[in-house]
Amino acid sequence: MASRRDRALGLIERLHRVEVEARAVELGSLRDRMADLERQSAETAQALARDGRITSIETAPYVGEYIRDARAQIGALDRARQELEPQAEALEEAMREGFREMKTVSTVAARARLRAAKDRAAREAAETDEMVLLRWGRDR
Repeated sequence: MASRRDRALGLIERLHRVEVEARAVELGSLRDRMADLERQSAETAQALARDGRITSIETAPYVGEYIRDARAQIGALDRARQELEPQAEALEEAMREGFREMKTVSTVAARARLRAAKDRAAREAAETDEMVLLRWGRDR
């Protein structure tokens, strides 16, 4: 019975581990996407700082439009990244909860193994005592 319980607890622990690992992969992908959006926003801001100046009278009408478009793109990239933050936080919380559950199951399994080892040791000690008593009674 104890071995079935140990196997069941081991299975539950492995399932939690797989779930946590899957969420970690998903979170990594999400964080990569957020970093990519942030990088694109920074690159656009650098390009705006570098290229957003009027160098001649002919470029004046185009520079104003370029500045507006670049700022709009930066804003859109920043909003897209901010929209991903709640998903990342939810995944982090789910990972923490899954890890907590996995550790709880692991602790329960460890306690069950310890209890089984103590029971086994007590049975062996009782058997040894019985053998000693039988031998002592036979030797008399």
